[in-house]
Amino acid sequence: MRPPSRRAVLRLAGLALAGTAGCTSRGGDASSPTDSPTRPPTATPTESPPDTETYGPTDGPDERLTRTPPGDPPLNPNGSWPQYRFDAGNTGYAPDTAGLRDATGHWALDAGHAPSVAEGTLFNVRTREDPATFARRDPATAELRSRTELVSYAVNSPPAVDDDRAFVTTFVEVFCLATGRDEVLWRGPEMDGIHGAPTVADDALLVNSGGFSGARARLAAFDFDGTPRWSYTAAADSHSTPAVGDGAAFVDTGEDVHAVELDTGAERFRTDVVGDRWANVVVAGETAFVAGRADGGDGPDRLYALDAAAGSVRWQADTGRWDGPPVVADGVVYLLDADETLVALDVDDGAEVRSFGRRAVPLARTGDVLYATSAGTLYAYDATTGDGLWSYGTPEVRVADTVNRGIDGITPVDGAVYVDAADGLHGIGPAE
Repeated sequence: MRPPSRRAVLRLAGLALAGTAGCTSRGGDASSPTDSPTRPPTATPTESPPDTETYGPTDGPDERLTRTPPGDPPLNPNGSWPQYRFDAGNTGYAPDTAGLRDATGHWALDAGHAPSVAEGTLFNVRTREDPATFARRDPATAELRSRTELVSYAVNSPPAVDDDRAFVTTFVEVFCLATGRDEVLWRGPEMDGIHGAPTVADDALLVNSGGFSGARARLAAFDFDGTPRWSYTAAADSHSTPAVGDGAAFVDTGEDVHAVELDTGAERFRTDVVGDRWANVVVAGETAFVAGRADGGDGPDRLYALDAAAGSVRWQADTGRWDGPPVVADGVVYLLDADETLVALDVDDGAEVRSFGRRAVPLARTGDVLYATSAGTLYAYDATTGDGLWSYGTPEVRVADTVNRGIDGITPVDGAVYVDAADGLHGIGPAE
């Protein structure tokens, strides 16, 4: 059978991305909650927006949101979430940000995918139009300030932002854009097969490509002006977003976890404990965490805590199967255990610290509030006690022949949580 052409794959990737809400993982959690001992209470009920003209026709091929910004009532956000999992280590933890302890929906719009927030601006990409665009928005209402056209094929979410520059990856290359105006500062080089978001670490930009049609998978580092620093070639396909910590960059491939010296691009170690091309490594302190299937994909699902300097296994724990990396915060790691229940384990030895009593995939933690999702509903917990605080449901929608209800990512800041759902972008704020 003749393999598809590069142009055909790019076209199909762009169509697939336009029909989903984001590209940061393999997809939202579509499993139903288990019958757990306790369900997190909804301190402030936050239901889906009413079924009005906001949505496309229910009998049509596209039921996603059609209402455009500005959203009303406006949010009152503060602070930042500048890249995929907040920091270069992919921890998903913003310790100095206050989480929402009660909440209500403010608006739900056709306003693009998972955003990054920095310097008083919300940055995201929108793929329903051709070509896809990079948008600079008001974080209170998602109102468009300016936008820049990108490409007609797959674009990944979210952007990574540092000072006056924002970085966006497509399937083929990286764009560097001005944060305050409609301008592409530089673009390239060609790195076929990019599926993850870029990572900003200090003064370096990290981009990981999985390879395509003869091009080998590689991890590359650049200066912010686009000057290449180094390029590291991997032997197997990789779709992950790089994690940076302990002086190295980490990616998982279809065969091994790789650690590469950040300054030189030299290999620090590789280990085959997990070979999952979609798995994102998380680095916190001197430990690298990676969840996936052991024994080259034939073994059970496990979380491995690796020594970030040597790659040796410090401890391991059986897990459930879920999409996305764990959240690591304040001495604990959040994940689904072997019974597919959300739990917190001690980062030093893997001992269980707390159970949250239901199946919910961890997404982020801000301050003492943990956010998790199950079947299109966002749950907020008190991270110190495990008590449920509130929940927010998003609707099931049909696009062409696909029916979906899920959350592909959230962006939490002080005073707001932005939810990238199957139907569109939701803005959640504190209850009055």
